Amino acid sequence: MQGGASDPSVRLRSAIDAAKCCEKPEGKKKKQKITPPFDTLTVGSEILISPEADKYLLRAREWFALALATPIAWLHLDASVEVCRERKHQRVRDGSAVVVEIQRRCRSSVGDFYFSFWSFFAEEEFYLLALPILFWNIDYRFARQLTLVVCFGLLWGNLIKDVFRLPRPWNVEPKVWVPRTASQIDSTACRDFGYPSTHSMNAVSNSLFLVMYSLEYGLAGRPLNPWFLLVGVVVWIFSLCFARLYLGVHSPTDVKGGMLMGLALVFICQRPISLLDRLDRFFLSAPHFGVLLMLLCAALLILNPQPRPMTPTFMQNCVLCGLTWGCTVGFRMETDRRHGRGILGLSTAPENGFSHNGSNDIGLGLLALRTILGYTMVLVMRAVMKCLLTLLLRQVGFDPNPAARVGEKDEQPELQGWDIFAAAFLKTGVYAALAWSITCGCPAAFEVIGLPSEMNG
Repeated sequence: MQGGASDPSVRLRSAIDAAKCCEKPEGKKKKQKITPPFDTLTVGSEILISPEADKYLLRAREWFALALATPIAWLHLDASVEVCRERKHQRVRDGSAVVVEIQRRCRSSVGDFYFSFWSFFAEEEFYLLALPILFWNIDYRFARQLTLVVCFGLLWGNLIKDVFRLPRPWNVEPKVWVPRTASQIDSTACRDFGYPSTHSMNAVSNSLFLVMYSLEYGLAGRPLNPWFLLVGVVVWIFSLCFARLYLGVHSPTDVKGGMLMGLALVFICQRPISLLDRLDRFFLSAPHFGVLLMLLCAALLILNPQPRPMTPTFMQNCVLCGLTWGCTVGFRMETDRRHGRGILGLSTAPENGFSHNGSNDIGLGLLALRTILGYTMVLVMRAVMKCLLTLLLRQVGFDPNPAARVGEKDEQPELQGWDIFAAAFLKTGVYAALAWSITCGCPAAFEVIGLPSEMNG
C-alpha cells in the first residue's frame, strides 16, 4: 500500500522530526531488548514496481498531498504549503511555552485524573464499545452516520498530520509535562505528528453532529432536551480539547486546527450540504457500490503520505477504511434483507414483499442480553477473520506480522515492502468484517434467536 520510492530529503526530514516528536527522553535505565511496535519498525525496502511506475506514483502522492494542504495554506493567507508549514512550526514552538504555563497554573491531582479520564472518549476503544450499543439498541441511522463522521474526520486529520509533519510540544520544549498514562490511553501512543489534534476534531464534530441530528430527527424518534444538549456539548468539547493542552500532548495550534476542521466536517456532513444524506441515497441505489468504495479506499491508502520512520497514522487509516467499507456494505445488505431483496440486493422480490422490523422496547434485561450476545459475536468474528487472513497471506508468501519473526538475536527487525501490504490488507479486512458484523451480521443473528433489533433507516 505504501509502495514506490520516496524522496530522500523528505524521508530524512520526516525521520528527524518523527524521531524527536515520537519519543520522550527519560532517565538512564538498564538496557533491555524491546521489540518495537509494527508502526515504528525500520523500513528496509519499499514496494517497488518499476522505475517508471515508481516515479509516477511518487508524483501522484505529491499532488495528493498538495491537494490536501493547499486549501489550508490559502486559508491562512500563505503563498505555499512549505511557507505554511514553517509558520506553523514556529507557532508550535511558541505554543509549547503556553502549554508549560497552563500546566504550571492548572495542574493538580484531580485535574490529572479528570483530563486523563476524558481522553478515553475520543479513542478507538471507546467507539468500538459505544457504537454497537447505538446500532442495536438506540438509533441505527444515527449510529451509522456518526460512524462515518468519525471515520471521515480521522482519515482527514491523519492525512494532514503526515503532510505537515509538525512536532508535539515536548519535542520543542523539554519542560512540557506528559503523564505516563498518555501513551497508554492514546490509540497511537502519541507516536504520530501533532497537527491537527484529531481528539479536538472529534470533540467538535461528534457533539455538534449529535445536536444537529437531534434537532432534525430526534434520537430514536424522541427529541432531546435542548438545555441538556447545550450543557453536554460545552462539557464534552472543553474537557476533550483542554485535556490535550493540560496533558502536554498538543499545542494550541494543534487544538485550534482540529476544532476548525471539526466545524468544517459537520458543515459538510449535515446541513446545508448534507453529504451523509446524499451518500445514503447512493449506497442504497448504486449497483456494485461496494466495489467502487473498495477501489476508492485502496487508492486513498496508496496515495497516503509516507513519512519515515513509519508513524501509526497509515495503519490507523487502514482501520478507518475497513470500518467505512464494512459499515456501508453492511447497511446496504441489512436494508435489502429486511425489504426482501436478498442479501446482495439482486433479488427480484418486490420491495414490500416482507419486512422484519424489530423493537428496542423489550426491557432492560433483554437489551443487555442482546448486547452481550452481540459483543460476543463481534469478538469471535474479529478473531476468526484475523486468523484466516493471516493464514491466507502466509500461504501466498506474505507476512502481516514481521515483528513476530524476532528471536533472541540483537538485530532489530526490518520491515520489508510487501510486509506493509500484508499488514495493511489484514488490518483493513479484519475491521471491515467487524463493521459488517455490527451493522448486518449481528442484527440478522438477533432475529434468528428471537430478539430482532430495530432499524430506522
